[in-house]
Parts: sequence; C-alpha cells; structure tokens
Amino acid sequence: MKDCAGIRQTAAILLVLLVIILPGCCSRKTASKRQATGRKNSVATVRQASYPEKASPQTGEEMLSGNETVRKLRDQDKKTKDQYRRLEYAFEMYNTANLDGALREVERLQLEINNDPYLEMQSWYLSAMIYHKSDKTSRRKRAMRKMLESMEQLQKDPRFLQAHADGMISQEIMKMALEKGEGRYAE
Repeated sequence: MKDCAGIRQTAAILLVLLVIILPGCCSRKTASKRQATGRKNSVATVRQASYPEKASPQTGEEMLSGNETVRKLRDQDKKTKDQYRRLEYAFEMYNTANLDGALREVERLQLEINNDPYLEMQSWYLSAMIYHKSDKTSRRKRAMRKMLESMEQLQKDPRFLQAHADGMISQEIMKMALEKGEGRYAE
C-alpha cells in the first residue's frame, strides 16, 4: 500500500513536471502564432463592429473610424503618384552611377508626363544632371532649356501661384512676430 502511494506521488509529481515543462516549450511558438492571427482578426472585427467603413458617393471618401476619412485616389492621381515613384527610382540609379538606366527611365517618364509642370521640370533637371555626368554638353543644354520652359509653365500654374501667395503670407507673419517680439525670438 505504501509502495502504491509512493508510486502515485512520484507519478503525480512527474505528471505535473511534464505538464509544466513540455507544453511551455512547445506552446510558445503556437501561442505567439495564435496571438498574431488573433490580433489581426480582432482588429478587423473591432473595426467592422464599431466603425464600419462607409463610402460617401458624393465626395469619394471612406470613413475609417470616428471622424477620420481617407480620400480615394483617382486614376489620374494614381498615375501621377506612380510617375513620381519612377522619378525617385531614376534618381537612385543616378546616385549609384547607373547613368544609362537612369536616363532610360527618365526618357520613358518624359514621354508619359502630361499636364504636370513640376514633374516635368524635375525630370528635365535630372536628365540634365545625367548628361552633365556623361559629358554630353549639347544634350545637357537642351535639357536645361526644357527645364527652364517647364519652370515658366510652373510659374503660370494656379497651384504654384497659390503656394507662392501662402508662402509670402507666412513670411509676413514671421516678420511681424519678430518685430513684436523685440528680440525675444532668435533669428
């Protein structure tokens, strides 16, 4: 009887140790996987339950949560965003001394640009920098001339005019603050 009780105690202790040790080492990985997927699911569930996404047909905006809205990009905006991304890619190639690849990308981009003088100006400037590094002076001059032409178009663009007017107002406000501050603000 005493042997049975001792065996039962030993078995119980071994069972407790096995429960404590073994599931701890194996369940950590699965628990972290469960938590990761559980977090994703719970966030999506909470978003759907408490703040359903609504689309406003008049403005094309989506309600995310509470007062937060996100405006959907139009096809033209998506195309412009992609063109700026391509210009950044060409600049990265220029920085890594891949002049031929950068020039090819800029020339393709220039064929697709329509009605965005700022992007056009930046692309012509990048092509002028590429031509300058590759010692093609006549092409560099042409690219600089095109850049100046697009800069003139940019200055006629109403978006640029509004940004310029806003900048001038900001400068006036800063001057007034410095004058009324009488030396309290560092210049």
